[in-house]
Amino acid sequence: MTVVSRRTMLSGAAATTAVTAVGSIDATRPVEAAASMDLFLGLSSALTGIAVDRLNPKRPPSQRASRDVLDVKHAYYARAQRYPEFEQLLRLYNANSEKPDKDEIAKIILDDPEVRFLARSIMLAWYLGAWYEPADLKKPPSVPPPIPFEVLSPTAYTQGFVWRVAQAHPMGYSEWAFGYWSDPPTQSLDDFIK
Repeated sequence: MTVVSRRTMLSGAAATTAVTAVGSIDATRPVEAAASMDLFLGLSSALTGIAVDRLNPKRPPSQRASRDVLDVKHAYYARAQRYPEFEQLLRLYNANSEKPDKDEIAKIILDDPEVRFLARSIMLAWYLGAWYEPADLKKPPSVPPPIPFEVLSPTAYTQGFVWRVAQAHPMGYSEWAFGYWSDPPTQSLDDFIK
């Protein structure tokens, strides 16, 4: 579990400032923590098709704090960071992040045999709130059993983007009033992911 203190916040701010001042990240050196999270969010956006602002929501400035109160991104980031190919995945994204077509970036990443399965695990985490081991995703599909997975947290499960895309809610949890399903959706898919 990550402990957030004033020291870690200042360290993150200093790292972000240094990366901004220096420019792009050197592909031969490890990626710094604050810049790494920004790259991770950009990578996740390219892979899922979901806007970074949706993956990293902020409260309106009028509220007390402007931060992501659910903060599921850190759970996904922490899990992905455990794999040796994580740094390579961030470097590959960083090298292609300026391309205007996000689908092209996703294709480049998913075509790379070294990082494609970790990239798929990250995509599944954002949509399903569950972690699928990259090694399990490499195996040929078999029915049964299904591919094993781990739900990362109750919040990750309830905040999975699959529910937003489907304009539904997970079993046992809903932010909508009883009977909402009897009316046609008032929002488009873009309202949930763009």
